[in-house]
Amino acid sequence: MRMVALALCLAAGGCAQAITPPRTSPVAPASDALVILPGFGYSRAGEKAFRELAPKLAAEGIDLYLPTYVSRKGLYDSRMRLQRFLRDARLERYERVHVFAFIAGGWTLNRVPDVESLPNLATVIYDRSPYQERAPRIAQDRLPILTWFRYGSAVADVARTSYLPLTRPDVRVGLMIETRPTGFVSRFAKAADKQGPYRFACEAFAQPYDDCIYLPLNHAELYPRFAEIWPDVRSFIHGSRFTPAANRTPPAGPMRLATGS
Repeated sequence: MRMVALALCLAAGGCAQAITPPRTSPVAPASDALVILPGFGYSRAGEKAFRELAPKLAAEGIDLYLPTYVSRKGLYDSRMRLQRFLRDARLERYERVHVFAFIAGGWTLNRVPDVESLPNLATVIYDRSPYQERAPRIAQDRLPILTWFRYGSAVADVARTSYLPLTRPDVRVGLMIETRPTGFVSRFAKAADKQGPYRFACEAFAQPYDDCIYLPLNHAELYPRFAEIWPDVRSFIHGSRFTPAANRTPPAGPMRLATGS
């Protein structure tokens, strides 16, 4: 029954859809575009949260785009799908393009050739997590059949692919670091701990950055509660810094999830 429940959990995000501005004009009425790159945790709850947020962003002069680019065929095909989206969305119409990349989004975006050719790319904000970035390897090792059933080769590709940083000096980069584990990672705490120490220092994420903050959320919470972090996202978009009230102090270490091991 536990395996069936996990299978249903993995399949729950399957109906989440892409989001694009409700406009067909060839001329962009907004000056800014925000591209959200979801990952494996994107579900109908996340879609609902982003659809509710879109009108607020539009009122602020920001068009929201959320492509569903993750491919069962793996990272290479996901990059090709994202590359087609970047071309077909005609993002060159905007003065500035901003990207918020969830974990799989960062693994995909940074290796897309068209990222280097977007002259109006202004900011990229990455969602990172010392906990959740262990989840692909755990899923591949402990639940390979269910993981393949839901995601095909994509999870295995992320699990075995090192992070390649974005290095464009003209693009401002922000890091938002989750500080709580999801139920999935906690369930496999010993497997997570075996992957090494949990490093929360901003410099530990192999990504040059302009500002870095810590979120009191886990990966599953971040999608439906994205509106809570929007003030910091907005602040970074407009000024390359998160809000002064944002937490910039990493959790104290050393840390382990499993007990009695």
